[in-house]
Amino acid sequence: MSDPYGRTWWGRKWWRALETIGLNYPDQRIVKGRSLAGQGAVSELAIDPGTVSGRVADATGTFESAIHIPVYDGPTWNRGMTALSLSPACVAGLLAGRLPKRIDDVLAEAGMRLLPKKYVAEPYNRIETSCDCADSRDVCAHIMAVALVSAARMDDDPWLVLLLRGGPTRDLAGRLRAARVASMDAAQPVA
Repeated sequence: MSDPYGRTWWGRKWWRALETIGLNYPDQRIVKGRSLAGQGAVSELAIDPGTVSGRVADATGTFESAIHIPVYDGPTWNRGMTALSLSPACVAGLLAGRLPKRIDDVLAEAGMRLLPKKYVAEPYNRIETSCDCADSRDVCAHIMAVALVSAARMDDDPWLVLLLRGGPTRDLAGRLRAARVASMDAAQPVA
């Protein structure tokens, strides 16, 4: 049986990003989070720029849980779109409706990273969490359940990863084309 959470590389990387703030397998919070996610305990899941949130019900109550990640501003995304537009592999992958594996390498040229990476200390790699349960650790079972269910949602819609970072999700083909044309115009010598 395949894992329903993180079927794609980006879905796996998203929920495993919690390792960056102290959750490592085989922690029982992962086990309980998987159980809660599998039981349908997560409701009202929302993926918005900078935040993944949901309500998680367990035997002790229902809790508001959220994962926060920094959002890139417009000028940074413009640089990122230019870098992506100059990578044929990234353009092909994005136009096919998936995130190419090289996307973070290409975005790094613009000083960006879509998904947090363990052991990389930079402001945009930071993840913060909040949950109103009694567990005072950064990652509780409720946060884990929200991460898993959101990973499954991101598997089905990779544009949610872009949205989470404040990126463009509409007319990606047009934006890539415009970024490429702008970069080519900038490279033209002035007569």
